[in-house]
Amino acid sequence: MDHLRPRVAASSALALALVATLGLGCANGTSGDGSEDAGRTGGATGATGTGGSATGSGGSTGATGTGGTTGAGGSRATGTGGVPGTGGSGNGTGGTGGTTGLGGTTGSGGTTGSGGTTASGGAGGAGHTGGSSGTGGAAGHGGAAGSGTGGTSATGGTPGTGGATGTGGTGSTDPCADNSAALPLPTIPAGTFDVTSYGAVGDNKTDDTKAIQAALTAAVNAGGGTVVVPSGTFLSGPIMIGNSTNLQLASGATLKMLPYGTYPSSPPAFITTTGGSTHDIAITGSGTIDGQGQAWWDAFAADSSVTRPQEVNLGKVTRVQVSGIKLTNSPEEHIWVKSDTNVTITGITISTLAVSGKSPPKNTDGVDVTATGMFFCNNNVADGDDNIAMSGTNLYIGYSTFGVGHGCSIGSITENGVSHLTVDHLTMNGTTSGIRMKSARDRGGTVTDLTYSNITMTNVPTPVYITSYYPTLPTDPTTDTAMAVTATTPYWQNITIKNLTATGATQAGILWGLPEAKISTLTFDNVKISAQSGMEIFHATGVSFTNGSTVTPKSGAAVTTYDAAVSGITTTAY
Repeated sequence: MDHLRPRVAASSALALALVATLGLGCANGTSGDGSEDAGRTGGATGATGTGGSATGSGGSTGATGTGGTTGAGGSRATGTGGVPGTGGSGNGTGGTGGTTGLGGTTGSGGTTGSGGTTASGGAGGAGHTGGSSGTGGAAGHGGAAGSGTGGTSATGGTPGTGGATGTGGTGSTDPCADNSAALPLPTIPAGTFDVTSYGAVGDNKTDDTKAIQAALTAAVNAGGGTVVVPSGTFLSGPIMIGNSTNLQLASGATLKMLPYGTYPSSPPAFITTTGGSTHDIAITGSGTIDGQGQAWWDAFAADSSVTRPQEVNLGKVTRVQVSGIKLTNSPEEHIWVKSDTNVTITGITISTLAVSGKSPPKNTDGVDVTATGMFFCNNNVADGDDNIAMSGTNLYIGYSTFGVGHGCSIGSITENGVSHLTVDHLTMNGTTSGIRMKSARDRGGTVTDLTYSNITMTNVPTPVYITSYYPTLPTDPTTDTAMAVTATTPYWQNITIKNLTATGATQAGILWGLPEAKISTLTFDNVKISAQSGMEIFHATGVSFTNGSTVTPKSGAAVTTYDAAVSGITTTAY
């Protein structure tokens, strides 16, 4: 988001008004952290049973020497056949071979993701059949097939038969399901509250605000539960979700904002919390939230003082989840989550595109988040501003696709700092900027420990954009002089960009720090950028290009520098 507005007062006032009007209860549900079940561990390995050895002594009558006793195979180990008896002297008959060693017990399936351990067959005794087949390990989830090993043939023995092949488990196709970056999800009680039971009609004509809010209030008063919006188109004004509540949009359900002119004046967000610090709130399902934004965008284009509502505003929530739904045509930002803890956003689609000949959807960020802990995975976002704009710590973005929009953004307000961000497996097509960081002397802080990896960009005009001069870059890096460092001086440091490929770019990148606060310790590792023009790096130190990283412009210098220490690539002074 590229501008600032006060929001708290309007939301709080609406919350109090709705509580007074609707009799909204606020019983605190018990919170709990979700966790993954631990995988089962296979049995401990037994020691290998060893066959006894015995030597037959030849007598004058040539008595037969007795072979050793049978060795029992240990769990997940090979049973060893007895050592053959030695023939007696003189005319004595050779000792009888040891009996067949027992095959190892069946290997248990490994922990999740691994195939079963291979069990080995027992060794064969001399002159007898080899050990019985070891059985393949049980299939682990997603694991490779286990295979049994045949028993070793003793002298004169028949080779042991190989154990049966264990069947591999079926692998998961969801890269978010077993992701180590996942966070605790909201705890929602079992009760359900269908909005049609409270009078909602869903005919795309009736104002269903009161009925939907009545269902949400009933859920809160019951200690939480799932409020179901069934198939249909439900028109509504602002609604509020309380503790331990999941607003579930069923397949075929559309929750549509009242249109501009009918929606309340001084508009609060469409879906908000009941106010204060709340916990365990979710919006899930496969339905759609439609903001009917075009009329709002037209009004804003005519008068920039027009205040527009967001579709979802969930602030100061501990454990919040938005999963599966589609959001479209928001008057302003689609999802706004600020001062939250453990935010999970998975499997959603945001699609808000400009219509030719009509006012563009300005400031319609996909997701604006400030959080301690965010898990953003398997999402598809296209909008009229930042695809995502973030601040906070312990943030993860993975396996997602960004279309039109301003990019994967940090800032412009970074005064509270951003740290420990991981962006992995991101595809961008037609996005204005790719990796985008923006701030200025009056709103900055320290942004550090960022990793971007496995990223593909197609027709992204500026793949890497870092500036401390937002919103307007100077025309000449030599004209600005260092100023005193303050509490709002922006710092960008300890950044790694790895395995990135960008084609069809206009300019490979802009890295523009301050004379008094240079961009520092930035590594390009196996980065390949093709563009019309090269990269500019001004006021920076410790910038390195490693592992074959290249910048390939159609014309001009690959990398132009001023007041910058850059290694690993040919540079040209500004």
